[in-house]
Parts: sequence; C-alpha cells; structure tokens
Amino acid sequence: MLTWVGRILYRFRVSALLIAMAITLVAALFGSGVFDALKGTSSIEDPHSQSAQGQALLDSKLNADAIDVVILMSSSTLHATDPAFTQAATQLLTTLKARPQVASITSYYSTQDSSLISRDGHETIALLQLATKGERDSNYNAIAPLITSPVLHITLGGSVVADMQFNHQVSTDLSFAETITLPIVVIMLLFIFGSPIAALLPLLIGGIAIACSFSVLRILTNFIGVSSFAINVTSFIGLGLAIDYSLFIVTRFREELAADERDVIGALQRTMATAGRTIIFSGLTVGTSLIALLLFPEVLLQSIGLAAIATALVAMLAALLVLPVLLALLGRNINLLSFARLFRRRTTHKHAQGAWYRLSYRVMRWSLPVTIVTVALLLFLGSPFLHASFSTADESVLPPGSSSAIVLHHLKYDFPNQNGSEIDIVVRTNGTATSSGNLALLSFYVQKVQAIKGITNVRSLVSVDPRITLGEYQQIYAYPQASPQIASVAHLLANGNLSKVIVQTNYAFTSADAQRVVRQIRALSVPEGIVTFVAGSTAAQMDLFSSLRTTIPYALLVMISAIFVLLFLLTGSLVMPLKAVILNVLSLSATFGALVWIFQDGHLANVLGFQSVGSLDSTQPVLVFAIAFGLSMDYEVFLLSRIKEQFDKTGNNRESVAIGLQRTGQLITSAALLLTVVVGAFATSKLVLIQQIGLGVALAIIMDATLVRVLLVPAMMNLLGTWNWWAPRPLQALQERIGLKEHVSVDVQQDYAVVHLVDVEQEGEPV
Repeated sequence: MLTWVGRILYRFRVSALLIAMAITLVAALFGSGVFDALKGTSSIEDPHSQSAQGQALLDSKLNADAIDVVILMSSSTLHATDPAFTQAATQLLTTLKARPQVASITSYYSTQDSSLISRDGHETIALLQLATKGERDSNYNAIAPLITSPVLHITLGGSVVADMQFNHQVSTDLSFAETITLPIVVIMLLFIFGSPIAALLPLLIGGIAIACSFSVLRILTNFIGVSSFAINVTSFIGLGLAIDYSLFIVTRFREELAADERDVIGALQRTMATAGRTIIFSGLTVGTSLIALLLFPEVLLQSIGLAAIATALVAMLAALLVLPVLLALLGRNINLLSFARLFRRRTTHKHAQGAWYRLSYRVMRWSLPVTIVTVALLLFLGSPFLHASFSTADESVLPPGSSSAIVLHHLKYDFPNQNGSEIDIVVRTNGTATSSGNLALLSFYVQKVQAIKGITNVRSLVSVDPRITLGEYQQIYAYPQASPQIASVAHLLANGNLSKVIVQTNYAFTSADAQRVVRQIRALSVPEGIVTFVAGSTAAQMDLFSSLRTTIPYALLVMISAIFVLLFLLTGSLVMPLKAVILNVLSLSATFGALVWIFQDGHLANVLGFQSVGSLDSTQPVLVFAIAFGLSMDYEVFLLSRIKEQFDKTGNNRESVAIGLQRTGQLITSAALLLTVVVGAFATSKLVLIQQIGLGVALAIIMDATLVRVLLVPAMMNLLGTWNWWAPRPLQALQERIGLKEHVSVDVQQDYAVVHLVDVEQEGEPV
C-alpha cells in the first residue's frame, strides 16, 4: 500500500503540493483563534463524584457560585476601619455594585465580618461575583478599569483573574519557548544533515503539523472544555514528532537515492515501504499510549489526551503525505549545497561496523554487569518517588509576581480563618426543606455534624442563631412575617427540597485533619428521608485522588496491552514487548524520582524560578507517564524494526542487535536530542505545571535514549539470546498472516549481503 502511495504522490506531486499548501493556510487561519477558545483550567474533578454532584447543585440551585474576583485593598498607613480607608473602599465598592456586570459584593463594610480584615488591620478583601449573563471574562474586562483608588493599593485575584493570567502566561511562554527552540533546532538539523535543503524539510513539516493541530484543537473546544495546557502539549508533541519522523524519512530517502540518483521514484517507493511503514507504526504506538488518558473522567486529562492523539496523528500524516511530495520535487537536489563531505572522511565498505556496532558488542560482552548496574542506577534515581505527595493546583502555580498569586498568599497568611477549609453539605429532602418535619430531620443531622472534633462553626437553616430552638425555627419559617430577618436566611440557604449546611474548620484544606473531618461527616448515619452530598475544596481533592487511584490501573492495562499487541505484530515475539514495557517503566520511575527531587523537594527552585509547595500536582504524573511512555516507545519501534529486519535475513541475534543499533543509533540519538530540545524548552515556562511536564518528558527521553536504548536493550537481548523471538506456534502463524513487515526489494537485499561478505573478508575471517 505504501509503495502505491509513494508512486501516486510522485505522479501528482505538483497538485499534491498545492493542495497541502491550501490546507495548511486554512488550518493556520482557523487555528489561530484557538487561544481565545481555551480555558485557563479545565475541570479536574470526577463529574460522578459526590463532591462534584454537590457542587453542581450548589451552583445551579443554591446561589453558591464561586467567587469570581477577590479585591485586596491595603494601606501601609491606614487601618481598614479608619474613616479615610472606609470612605475610599466604600466609594469603590458602591461604583462597582452599580454596574450590571456585577451580581454581588461581599465585604467587611456590608457584613461587619471581622474575618475579612487582616490580622494587622491594614488590609481588607471584597468578594465579587460577576453576573451570569454574558461571558465572565467580558464582564470582568468591562469593570476592571474601575477597580482603582487614589488612596488604597489594589491587588486583584480570584478565579476569573487567575484564568486570564494563566492564558496570557501560556501564550507568552509558548512564544518564548519557540524563540529558544527554533535556532537551536536549525543548527542541530544542519549538523545532522549537512545540507540546508534537507535541514529545512523537518521544520516545514513541523510547522504544518502545529498549524493543523491547532485547527483540530479549536474544533475540539466546541465539544469539550479544553485547558490551555493543551496548547503546550500540542506544540511540543507536534513539532517533536514531525521532526523525528522527517529525520527518519529524509535519511532513508537519501540512503536509497545514493544507489542511483536518477531513480527518484524508486527511492521514494522504497522509503515509503520501509521508513514510511515504521512511521505509521510509531504514530499508532504514540496514539494508543495516549488513549489511556481518555479513560479518566476528569475533563482536563480527557482534553489533553484528545489533543495529543490528534497531534500525533497529524504529525504522522504530514510526514507521510506532504514530506514525500517535497522529496519527489527535490529529487537529487535534496543534497544541494551539502557541506557534509567537507567534514567527513570518505566512507568505506566497513560502514556496518561503525562506532555503534562496536559499542553494542562491548556492551554485550559485559551483558550481566551492565544490566545490573544500569537497573540499580534507574532504581536509585527513582527512589525519591517513594515519598511523593500530591495536591491540586490553585493560583500558586502562577508566577510569584502575578496578582492572583499575591492575593492567595495574603489570604493564606494575613487573614484569620481564610486559610481554613470550608466544607459545604447539600441536603436533599422529601418535600420542601423548610417544612416542620424536614427541619426536625435537618436539626438531628446538624447536631451530629457539630459534635465532630475540629469544626468551629456550622451554619444551616436550624443553626443561624444558637439561642433559637427547633420549635421556634419551625414557627419562623412557617410564618416568615414574625421574624423577617431570620426568615431571609431561608432564601440564602434553601431552594425547594434542597438546603445547604456550611461547615467551617481552622484546618488547611489540604491537611490530614481537614480530610479526617470530611471522612467523618460522610460516615455519619443520615436520618431516613434526607440525602447528603459533601462538597468543598477538601472533599473535591479527596474525590480526585480516589478517582485517579481507581482509574490508573485500568489506564495502565489499556496502554500496556495496546503496546504489547503492536510490538508483537512488529516482532512476532511475546518476549520483546514484555521487555520493552519493563524497561520503559524502569526509565519512567527514574523520571518521577527526579520530578520529586526537583519540584517537591525544591532542589532546583532557584535555577528554574519556581516556589516549591512541597508536593506535585496530582495530574502531572499521569500526563508525563502517558506522553513519555508513547514517545519512548517511538524509539523502541525504530530500533526493533531494524533489528527484526536484520534477524529475518540472518537469524543471528547478536549480529542483528549490533547492526540494528549501528543503523539507528545515530538517528535515535539525533532524534532524541532534537525532541529533548523542543520539549525541554518548556521548562523555561513561568508556570510550574508546564515546567513539570516539559522537564519530566525531556528527562524521560534522555534516559530512554541513553541508559535504555544504548545499554539495557543490547545487554538484555544478548542475555535472552534466541528467547527474544519466542512465541507459541499459533501466535507465530497469526503474526505471519497479519504482522507488520518491511518489504525490501531483492536487489537491495543482495546489496546488503555483498557488503557483509566484503566486511568479513577484510577482517581475514573465513567466509
């Protein structure tokens, strides 16, 4: 099939190029709007969890929308209760409240709540909810110029401000990473190819892949909330894979063309049948690894998984359909302006026994010691992961100088009770929540909640004022005119058959004590006739961790099973896929250990410019594992395909490993270096979450291309010998029928045989 595709692309090369240019232009114009369609942070909660269901009821039925904007007002000389401070703050808040974009404002001056004033008295906060009509960003932009004061210092935070700052930082970081990456990649490609024409092709394919990927990403935003993280993931996967695939195809094309520069169509067909087939297999490998992300119910992981899969497939298609057209047009001009011959020695027939060939034999000579030492090193590097701790992301992931991060810092350390956790309980009853019978059930339940150690306050329909008895509450809600002030609480805390119970503690929401309180509340026996949903930050984090722990085993099973099947179809062996998975897991364990050492323990905080929070974001190991696993298997495919090709010809395991490594070692190393530069550039991000992904994937690639591919693969394949290729006879027959094999022409096979015989004679050994 690929030979036929190569022939068709060569025949219609001009028309195919014009079509590709038109598609790329449309994709670039359409995809440029993706930044405006993304969300700063997509939902990281399991929509089926108790906390998510409770929060959905709070938001839709109980007027409990999250605070959109936090206004921090401060003065170095005035206290918040001083007349001048009070007048300036009241004037600002009155102006804002009159705007249609503002739904409500809660402040010390409207509630006399002392918890809204800092401990030193020089700061106060106002909590602002935007109107639900229209986009929140548009509503905020309309009032932002009004949030100023000649007397007070104003700092803005909250979810809307944080999302906007997050999106802006993502765009800035992406531009900066590309500015760093492109010059380095250009220099490396020039060095690798030795020709500016050949070096330009991977960059063109990378640009096409990114443009088309952004277009696909924008389409996805119409169906699912896509996080801004997806932009970064799309960029480095699209550019990295496009360069990798282009490197392999261009190298193979130049190799095939060297035999006869006039036979461009033959070189292109042979390239498509060999390197093109490997690229398809590699793209499927990366894509199937990322399918595991779709099993997670969290929208954040699903959206990034979809974006990454689409990007991998786009990069594969660009390399298989657009690059061959360019090669067909260039022909032997691919080597135009080549300067490689100025720096390289004239090649001899002994090209099969180069540095990689000799290195593999040295490694295989000491297979057991190399295996033991390398595995021990990987386990040592992974040991910090044993004390890993996890948390959920908040405004602290933003650069320390951003206003949202500053506001969060002040709330945690300057204000009483703001660092404590609030637990929201939604209570659903049979019938109206304010009926006498349901109030009695609620009172019985609230008394149980109040008895839990560590709870400082419980606010509900039956605990507004501790001096009022249950019977009096029942009378007040039955006859609201008797006590309008207390009866007004029903409007804030109840709606139909739903009511909310607000539980406050002095524990930080991430603390073990806060989690204990949530577990004890959920463990309470609920009176018959009511149903409860425990929500809030602590409950949401606990449910997220529980969801991840539940889903990860299934995701790993799907990922490993898919890779196992694909590698079996490639090699016809059950041992090779098992070995590949084990080595990949070892390599990734070392990567996770490095992430803990760097980001959780904070050893490189000054170098990378972040503030350690003493934990990793809970979603990052999942993302790093899925992305790095797929990219690492990418190189496994390249290496094993050449080893398998040689083994099928000779049946010599050691020689096949040596020749396979010789023919792919430089390519894999070059591809790994290029991908490391592309991915590693994102470690310069000001967002610690993107730093973790960029550095984590870069470290995984480095360790895989060095310790695993160069040392462990040759050593273990030598130890296993012919067992490398074992499979039961029925499976061998199946693989023979449906397996993925390279089909090399007869004359090419004979050429390889002649080269090998010449090598043997030159060594003075019997032929």
